[in-house]
Amino acid sequence: MSGIFGAMWPILRSYRPNATRDRQNAAPVKFGAFEATYTPVRYGVGRPKTDAEAQRLYNHIRTIAFWLDAAPLLSDLGLPFRAGLDDIISLVPIYGDIVSGFIQLYQVWLCFVFGVPRNVVIQMVFNVILDVIVGLVPLIGDFIDNLWKSNLRNLALLEAWLLTGGGEKKYHILLMPESQEFMPRPKGPGGFSSWLGGGSKLSKVEEREREKERRTGKVRATRRMDRSEGIPVPVEVPISEEAPEPYPRA
Repeated sequence: MSGIFGAMWPILRSYRPNATRDRQNAAPVKFGAFEATYTPVRYGVGRPKTDAEAQRLYNHIRTIAFWLDAAPLLSDLGLPFRAGLDDIISLVPIYGDIVSGFIQLYQVWLCFVFGVPRNVVIQMVFNVILDVIVGLVPLIGDFIDNLWKSNLRNLALLEAWLLTGGGEKKYHILLMPESQEFMPRPKGPGGFSSWLGGGSKLSKVEEREREKERRTGKVRATRRMDRSEGIPVPVEVPISEEAPEPYPRA
């Protein structure tokens, strides 16, 4: 087993999913306020004190959830099903499931640090325990484990809290659209639906405000982004090339 991991490690260490890298110019990209984040804020032990830190912590938790349950690396291979590192580690009988359970609890811990209430944390822990117990059953347990996807379930619980469970009073951040993809394909404004009068119902003022939120990171209220806000933009933009404000400042 150590030999297998030793052979795979150089590939995993150098790999970056196409979800976070533009294959045409090899420039890091992001979906609106979201970008793949592999390190937590405040070393994973301190609660976010600003909306910017809360956004980064959410990005980190979502990145962890997808790598465990629907890894971009495996999606790039064209598999007919979603799988993650949790599914791979759980293939090792007993010990793999136990190790996977501890890794999943890392995500639960981050949600606790975020400020998720105790009853929601208990639901998250239950999802992890059920995932581990089911995974102990050979073959059929691994199949059910792949369908259960406790980490994505816990991510959904976090997002529900951030939207309407009390988190919206503490932080103002942008959540990803509901999607089974780590980085959904952006959808430009307009299109066929707009020809039929079914385009965006937002006023021009609201559209400008959302564009400003996407570029500055300053959000009025926690909400989900829509696909039209996911046009990839460089993570780091030189000052001389920064896009102008969508409308003059007051």
